[in-house]
Amino acid sequence: MASIVYTPSINELELRFLTLLEMAFPKKRFEVCYSIGELSTRLGMPSSNIKVAVFFAVTRKEINRILPLYDLIADVKSILVLSDLEEDKETMMKAHLLRPRYVAWADCDLIDIVTVTKRMVDLYDAPQGENDRRIRSADMKP
Repeated sequence: MASIVYTPSINELELRFLTLLEMAFPKKRFEVCYSIGELSTRLGMPSSNIKVAVFFAVTRKEINRILPLYDLIADVKSILVLSDLEEDKETMMKAHLLRPRYVAWADCDLIDIVTVTKRMVDLYDAPQGENDRRIRSADMKP
């Protein structure tokens, strides 16, 4: 199973996120894609086993670049990290077309994004047998 992070640029925010992610998952490696081409190639592999993705799409331009990959990420559980696009309703509508499981703002506490990522990876990116046991035990809880 695999998990990826898409970040079109490396700045302080992304570096801190990757550092926190490494601390949360000391034995798991996340693939990092730095361009849409690299992301598209990885998602388009016939044996693509990506279950969880974090997209740093902090601009309208980046969301417009990710949208054409919709078919490739339809089954991927995703987290979208956006800049303050709240006033830009058209871009927000486009962002929601990607059907993210969680949307965060670039100026939020990165620990929140790492915590959600950890929960998603623990649930969706576990080996198949282990994932089945987790789902069954969660269904049995009152």
